[in-house]
This record gives sequence, structure tokens and C-alpha cells, in this order.
Amino acid sequence: MPLPDLLRRYAGLGLKALAGAGIGASSLALAAPSAGPAKAFEARFAPLYTTVFTEGGTFSGSAMSADLQALEPLLRQPGTAARDIFRLYYTEASVYARRGMPEEAAAAARKALAALPEPGSAELAYPHFFLRHSSIRWLADSGQHDAALKLVHSIQARYPLQRIASLPPEMRWDSSGAEPRALDFPSQLQILGVYEDEAYVLHEQGRYREAKQANMRLLAVARERLKALGMPQQLRGVLTNIAQNCYELGELDEARAYLQERLQIALAAQDDATVYDCYFQLMVLAHEQGQPQQARQWLSRYGQHAQMRRDGEQLARARELQAELESRQPRRQPSVEDRRTAP
Repeated sequence: MPLPDLLRRYAGLGLKALAGAGIGASSLALAAPSAGPAKAFEARFAPLYTTVFTEGGTFSGSAMSADLQALEPLLRQPGTAARDIFRLYYTEASVYARRGMPEEAAAAARKALAALPEPGSAELAYPHFFLRHSSIRWLADSGQHDAALKLVHSIQARYPLQRIASLPPEMRWDSSGAEPRALDFPSQLQILGVYEDEAYVLHEQGRYREAKQANMRLLAVARERLKALGMPQQLRGVLTNIAQNCYELGELDEARAYLQERLQIALAAQDDATVYDCYFQLMVLAHEQGQPQQARQWLSRYGQHAQMRRDGEQLARARELQAELESRQPRRQPSVEDRRTAP
């Protein structure tokens, strides 16, 4: 049971997961180009754009990236509109993100934002926000932590945590027209996600004390906001993250307390996947602390929950974990009396 299995890297179902709902590739209305190079670009770009952003559409990621890159020379001609440069690189960033290529996604986003530092129109406002918001994780996941933190702090300066209640609660989409239109952004949930990103980046840098402090500041506000929004279950991810900070700092009792709070929220929400994960992590934490009896108790609760849910797969996993846990317990040395009475 290695450490990565104990407290996984900021993968909880919490603010970031919820904030990301809807922060996908939004559409930009394709205005008709005037003439010349712009018309040639639009003729080739429009079908690619439609393919990328059509709900449920499928395409080859590598082929789409190659097709989009082939359009870049058309944008180097005199008189090219900044809007078209933004749209092309925005689309490239979205494709790279879907391909799991954060470094390339961040680079494309940087080019898009350099071409159009401010959205300038309602049409581009959400794609502009999407790139800035998403670039935090793209930069962090490609090892560019300082750049990620710089972006975090620029958004935080615009949306202080103390005034987050003045933002719309959740983002909505208006699908009444020909093109879906993003409404109510940034939302409270999205900006809470940005503050969660700050702690994530600090943790990735090994700055565990600072990460914990950032998470604690976030937790105090997130508790109040999520309660008001009727979404207390979304605290699960933040609690996992603080538990991980505590573990890295050697504050194991605190780590256990946050995991237990996460467990109670998951039980109330009937989130079985998180319940099993909590029991597992608490079992491993007890094992790490040299508390074999406590570890067995957490594993027993894991099995009981699986039995109550009639989950054969999890029952089988509980038996596997039991065997592994027992194999890791130190063998008892025979006492003097044992040796005397041995045949």
C-alpha cells in the first residue's frame, strides 16, 4: 500500500470537479468573413471548428491538431484579425486538452490570449475566461508552476475570496438560439475552483505548509458558500486535499480527522465510490501509524458497506485487502514460554 494509494493527488470530487462542469469548449459564432485571406481561412477553419465543438462529435485528435496547425500560415498575412488568431489557438488548446497534452494546450492558450488580451465582445468573453481558468491546471500539469501561480493570483486579485458571495452561484447555458451562449460566469463555484487550484499548485511544488494554509482559507469560505447553495457534498475534494497536505507534513491525526469528515459527507450523499475510498485511505493511514487493530476495523467497515450494497466486486476487493493487510503485519515472535512448551 504505497503512499500514492493513500492520498491521491488532488483527485477528489469537489470544487474543481464541479467548477469544471460547463467549462468545456464553448462555441463562438462564426461570422461571415469579408474577402481575401480571411475568407480563405474561414472556409477551411469553419468545418474544423464545427467538428471540434459539436456535442457528441468524434474526430482523430492527432489529425485535427495537424489540420489546425496547417492553418497557422494563413494568419501570418498582413491584416489578419486578432479575433481569428484567438479562435484558431483557442480551438487548438481545446483539442490538446482533450488529448491529455497540457503543455501543448497551455502554449496554444498563451498564443490565443496574446493575440487578444481582453475579450472585447460578449461572444468571446467565455472562451477567454475558459482559457485563463483552464491554463492554471495545464501549466501546473506541465511543470510550469510559477506561471500557473501567476495566473491564479491575477484571477484572485479580480475576484477576492471575501467578496465571492456577490458572484452568480452557478453558471448556466442559454440554448435557445442557434449557438449555445454562456451565462452567469464567473460563478462562485468557478472562482472557488481557482482558489483550490492555488493549493494544488503549491502542493505540486512541495510547498505543503503553504498549500495547507491556502486550503484552510478556502475551506472556511467554501463551507459557508456550499451550505448556502445546498451543496455541502462538494467539500469532499477540499477535505481530501487538506488531508494530503497534513500527511506530507506528518500531521497524521489531522489527516485522519479530515478523511473522517469526508467519509460522513459521502455517506450522507450515498456516494459509494467515495465511501469505499475513505475506508481504504483510513485503513492505510492506520497501518502507517502502526495501529493494526484500527486498520482492521476500517477494512471491516469497508466490507460491511459492500455487503449492505450487495456489491460483489467490492466484497472481493475487501477480501484481497484483508489478505494484503495481514501479510504486512509484523509476525509475533514466540515467547519464552512458547519455546519451553514447543515439542
